[in-house]
Amino acid sequence: MDAEIGRLLERAFPGQEHRYFEAISIGNGPAMADAGAAAILSGVKTATSSALWDFPDGAIPFVGALSVLLDGQRRARAIVETERIDIVPFGSVGAAFARAYGEGDQTLDWWRTAMGAWYRASAARHGAAFSDETPIICEWIV
Repeated sequence: MDAEIGRLLERAFPGQEHRYFEAISIGNGPAMADAGAAAILSGVKTATSSALWDFPDGAIPFVGALSVLLDGQRRARAIVETERIDIVPFGSVGAAFARAYGEGDQTLDWWRTAMGAWYRASAARHGAAFSDETPIICEWIV
C-alpha cells in the first residue's frame, strides 16, 4: 500500500489497519476514473465489479474493507467501505447489481453488453478465458 494512502486511512480510521485495502479507481484511464469517482461521490454508483484475475495474489475485497477512491489524476477523493461481496458467474449477475453499478442506462442489458466487452478485453490482456461462467466479484460500496 502506498504510504500516502496508508496515512489517509490511518487518519480517518485509526486502529483499523486490518480493514485497509488497496486504493481503487474506476475504469482504465483518467477520464473513466474521474467519471467513476463523480458517480460514486454523487451516490449514483454504489457497486463495482472485478474479475478474479485482477487479484493474482488472491487477496480480494472483503466486507468491511476500506479503500481510498482515486480520481483520474490519482488524487484521493473519498474513502469507501465494502458492504457486500458476491462472487457469481458473469451470466448470473442480476438487474439489482446492474442498477447499483450506476453506469450506462443502469439496465442488465447495458451491463452485460458493456461489461462483457470490458471483461473479454481484460481476459485477453491477462491471457485468460472469458465466458458467461467466468466468476465476477460484485462489490457494493458506501
